[in-house]
Amino acid sequence: MTPARRIQRVLPEGYTRCLANPDFRRLQPGFLVSFLGDGMSFIGVAWLAVELAAPTHRSLVVGLAVAAYSLPAALGSLTLGRWLSGRNARSLILVNALLRGALFALIPALYWTGLLTAATYIALLALSSILHAWGIAGRQTFVAETLPAEDRLAGHALVGSQEQLSFITGPPLAGLVSAALGPAAVLAADALSYAYLALVTARVRGEGTLERRPPVPLRRSGQTLARHPELLGLLGLSFVFYLLYGPIEVAVPLVVAERMGSDPTVLGWIWSAFGVGAVIGTWITGTLRRLPLWPTVLAIVAGWGLAILPFAHFGTLAAGIAGFGLGGLIYAPYGPVSITLLQQKAPLEELVSLSAFRSAILVIATPLGAVLAGPLIGAFGATGTIRLSGQTTIALAALGAVLILLLRRRRHRPQRHEPLVSTEQR
Repeated sequence: MTPARRIQRVLPEGYTRCLANPDFRRLQPGFLVSFLGDGMSFIGVAWLAVELAAPTHRSLVVGLAVAAYSLPAALGSLTLGRWLSGRNARSLILVNALLRGALFALIPALYWTGLLTAATYIALLALSSILHAWGIAGRQTFVAETLPAEDRLAGHALVGSQEQLSFITGPPLAGLVSAALGPAAVLAADALSYAYLALVTARVRGEGTLERRPPVPLRRSGQTLARHPELLGLLGLSFVFYLLYGPIEVAVPLVVAERMGSDPTVLGWIWSAFGVGAVIGTWITGTLRRLPLWPTVLAIVAGWGLAILPFAHFGTLAAGIAGFGLGGLIYAPYGPVSITLLQQKAPLEELVSLSAFRSAILVIATPLGAVLAGPLIGAFGATGTIRLSGQTTIALAALGAVLILLLRRRRHRPQRHEPLVSTEQR
């Protein structure tokens, strides 16, 4: 029995069906390795910025570098649709991997030769992320094109669990590499991970993933959302949900600093608990074939809000590990479930453009929430900000449930018409 057959025998049925598709199976190692590289760069990008910046400008340079690593993806999604919205899923994954890999290889090369400045570094990071939303759209559409509709949730969950796993293993590995070889070596490793993804993607030969469609203008994506209130509502819910998550990433370290002795290992334990819960939650999601998607989405939003409240109230390590472990278990499935819901409702020919548009909107939500954390923490304190985020997230789920019920009641309301037959004709 081959190793692939042995693995499939111990996997849940939904994942086994996904991996039975040769193209889907072929790309999984590429996704896993590139996710691991991104998990390492989560640390490497900021540390290299610290080394390049003058001490008086360190916070500014680090902030710009972190923003440049992700935010230009929104600009690329909104401006490059004319050339990329008609591309097939395989091409979108490939061009993003090639661009990201080439520029991440150039950055350490310039650094090791003494030619890399802070301004050049930020510019290269920004350029490397310009196709990132299209790469995500390609990855999501690849799942939809290679798997039948009933297996898409399992497919997205399998890919998502690999991404969550990378944020457990990537940062510690980046720390080891950075300590031994410097932070530039971390970005070089990420470059190799994208080169591997490009190599694996080039081997995909499935007909569905090679199909080219007519380009879809941005205006048409907006019109599609306007014609489908559920799609528009899902995008709005996702944006606010991620926006409300943003302040958590800023407030949690401050709670650790203010109430838990400024011990960085405590912060590491809390986020590690979140990561472990996220991997488990995403993995379990893929085994649930008949999941009611809208109720699940709203339950995830409410559950995350509830999970973070104990940490705001008690401010202890036990509350942090328990709350964020449970929170990761609840939070992580949101991505696979919401993407599956989008693909269930969206026209097939617009999956790429709508996925890229979705990524462009959502990629700015969490950073914007992190920016808003400053004034919120100034007004309510770190624990108050976490409490406010949790309570507002619960209210968001309640509002979403009310709107869904009203929309469905309106849709199923019987239409009353006056009879068109005259008295003489009766």
